[in-house]
Amino acid sequence: MKKGALILIIALLALTLVFSSCNKAQNGEPPTPTDSGKLKTTGSYVVDTMKDLLSLEVSEADAIVILKGYHEVGDGGGGTFYFDAASTKEPDGALVIKPTAATENGRFIRDCEQGYVNVKWFGAKGNGMTDDTKAIQAAIDSLGTGGGTVVLPGGNYPITSTLNIGDGDSGEKISSKNGIKFIGTGGGFSHNTASATTIKANAEMEVMLSLNGRISDCEIAGIYLFGNDRAKTCLELKSFSGGYFHNIKAMGFTDTGIKLLAGNEPTGNYNIYNRFESINVTCLKDETTGILFDGNYSAHNDTWLTTVTDCRFDTAQSENSIAAHFKFVDSISFYRCHFNTYKDSSVGAVFDALDNNLFPCGMAFHDCSMVSHEVWEDSTHTIRKQYFIGFGTYDNEKVPTHPKLIGVTDTGDFFNIDSIDLLLAGLKNNGGSGGGEDDGMGEYTLPAKAGRVDTYTMGSDTHHNLKDGDTIAVLLNAKNKLTGGSFYLSSYDNNVGSIKFDVYRWDTDYETTLKGEILATDTAENFENNVQFEAKFEGLSTGYYLIVISGTAPADDYGVAVWTKGPSLTTLTFKNGELIAAGLRGQFLTE
Repeated sequence: MKKGALILIIALLALTLVFSSCNKAQNGEPPTPTDSGKLKTTGSYVVDTMKDLLSLEVSEADAIVILKGYHEVGDGGGGTFYFDAASTKEPDGALVIKPTAATENGRFIRDCEQGYVNVKWFGAKGNGMTDDTKAIQAAIDSLGTGGGTVVLPGGNYPITSTLNIGDGDSGEKISSKNGIKFIGTGGGFSHNTASATTIKANAEMEVMLSLNGRISDCEIAGIYLFGNDRAKTCLELKSFSGGYFHNIKAMGFTDTGIKLLAGNEPTGNYNIYNRFESINVTCLKDETTGILFDGNYSAHNDTWLTTVTDCRFDTAQSENSIAAHFKFVDSISFYRCHFNTYKDSSVGAVFDALDNNLFPCGMAFHDCSMVSHEVWEDSTHTIRKQYFIGFGTYDNEKVPTHPKLIGVTDTGDFFNIDSIDLLLAGLKNNGGSGGGEDDGMGEYTLPAKAGRVDTYTMGSDTHHNLKDGDTIAVLLNAKNKLTGGSFYLSSYDNNVGSIKFDVYRWDTDYETTLKGEILATDTAENFENNVQFEAKFEGLSTGYYLIVISGTAPADDYGVAVWTKGPSLTTLTFKNGELIAAGLRGQFLTE
């Protein structure tokens, strides 16, 4: 007989022995009980429920047990376990099981991918009747510091207290766990919600699902949060960054559907780099709010640099409700979102500056529909500009008339857009005190937070040669102490020449300001081409400043230049004293 054929016969015999030894497990037949009624394992076995697994007495290390269900066969809580006779791991009722017969050593260990858990492994039923709070929370808590995925199969999961993702306090305490993904099978957007993952409040509670920061890189998706008229808030997100939230529906709340809240001191507990997609929040009760965007004004922690796409915030038939409420926020972009209301007493969106002067600011709404809106201001608290591109008008939406709500409708009609001449006239008429107050120019104010602040938006790079006496100047209102700036400079490849930065206190207009005292100065000498130079300014506090940038170079040299980009939302830029539609390419430094 050939060697190859012999090997094949031996292999087939081995497979026959394996299948015969696993035959009971393959057929779902339980092992034979001992005289004491306990199960003795010598290979692979099948048990029906977790109760059976707990009662299983093991006599052989590395025994394999197939669990067919948690409460009953086929309920999704089953899986494969191996027995580790030496293990003393802390049992959690899902991934690590301590048999009833074990004294100290001996654990059944679930064979599963690290960082991936199913709530049904922890005993969640999702049947709409049994309280699943502890099971879902245990699944979340089982993840390590690096996070992982918690899966919630389709079903109805009643809860009686808040589910917490992360353990930060939105202050000094940072969450010890990040990167947590909380994933259901769908938010129930169709009329048939049978396939949705529904979490239902079955007791009075403040919040159903809470993301507790400072925390980063988390995801919540495919969930229907039903407040059941018992939860004040369905979803609360606090001090979070890099998050992704999509396919979420929130209804049945008694206060606010979704809250985005930045944290307390220290500064840095803000919300940034987050995405929201396919979110539906509907106010079913009177005097409720669909979604709230806010921060902590006193701590300089805001909600910013966030995108919201294909979402609907709706007051439905409720009275005196708000679909979306914007407070201490800036630099948020909305795409194809709808802010809807059917009752005159309710409002689609509120821009609220009453607790946070000069905010909200810099939000952009692209192809969005806002049935109605309100601006909340008083004599000392005003909003800054918000921008609308393709403002919807086909469903009787109210086109904004407030001068800080500017843009163009879906029919191409512009609204509330001032010309450059009018802006300059406004500066001459209103910008004279130099005392650090708003002076009517709030839209040209740096965000009230410490650190680096960009001074431009998008747009093409433009360099301005300063050799022949030209100047570039920037006007800003610093709400924090101004300590310097970081600017892109050009020496045209030869590292020759200098650029000077002179800082003046703004006084009435451009010409009058240049007659005043130079408060601070710095110079870049023989710098590398396209370098980012950091100018240092000493002795400055808060208030309006004009920074004039000039350059010198040898007679036979091409010169030196400073770069600008598109128009700025936070500063005004002048070339040789004339206002231009540009922003310095760089940043200001504040503390």
